Amino acid sequence: MPPVARRRIVHVDHPKRQCLFCLSAEAPFTSEEHVIPRSLGPATDDYVIPPGGVCDLCNNWLGAQVDAPFVDRFDIRLTRGLEELRGRKGTLPNIIDGHNATAKLDLELDGAKVTLYATEVEETADGGLDIELRPTVRDPPDVVARTIRALWKMALGIIWLADQERALSREWDHLRCGVLGYPINGYLLQWPFTARITRRMDVNVSLEAPESPVAMRFVLGGVALAVPIAQGARIARDEVTAAGWEIYTTDASPPRSVHLRLEPTEPDAMGA
Repeated sequence: MPPVARRRIVHVDHPKRQCLFCLSAEAPFTSEEHVIPRSLGPATDDYVIPPGGVCDLCNNWLGAQVDAPFVDRFDIRLTRGLEELRGRKGTLPNIIDGHNATAKLDLELDGAKVTLYATEVEETADGGLDIELRPTVRDPPDVVARTIRALWKMALGIIWLADQERALSREWDHLRCGVLGYPINGYLLQWPFTARITRRMDVNVSLEAPESPVAMRFVLGGVALAVPIAQGARIARDEVTAAGWEIYTTDASPPRSVHLRLEPTEPDAMGA
């Protein structure tokens, strides 16, 4: 994955504040912007900013620096295969390779097939599987920061779709800086990965309670991710962990192995 090698400028004092991200009104504005990366399936077409909302420079830069690392996270990649989510090119990540593999699993779920090369596989009493993988293609060291940038980018896009004037206001300038590559310190809440076949995407921005773990929540199949939007927001760690969420800071490194659970039937939506 390409590193965030440079930053884009945020024109906080630009009088027109036109581009949602850099605020410039001077660059070309010829392309639409998928608030949710198009690689996550056709449901993303419900979240599109028409030409004029995001400049072409930001659209192209963010596609490579933010969207691509997000959709290539290990758990997102696996969910894309299990959910059979096809992007513009129609391809699926249908092989998940791993080091020290002792088992090859051909998972065929609801028409989708994904091959896993796993280190350990154990059957559960309810007919599911507990699986450990040591991915050959590992998440980048700064995967938490990249994920936060991606969620903030989505949040800004959702705010724009609901209220364009508010989305361009100064209250979100700290998010723009983070999205466009300025160093960030923060935390990500993540639900323990469980493979679920739902064909469902849930994107939620709660602006009235920014200290809440669902201030920005993204749910796709087996992946549930959340970050608080407000600057300096704090969480009640005990309450969050008691509710089932895991807490990852921007200083955390991705694990060498990944544990996931494959459930035999479709469960209820994740709470918290």
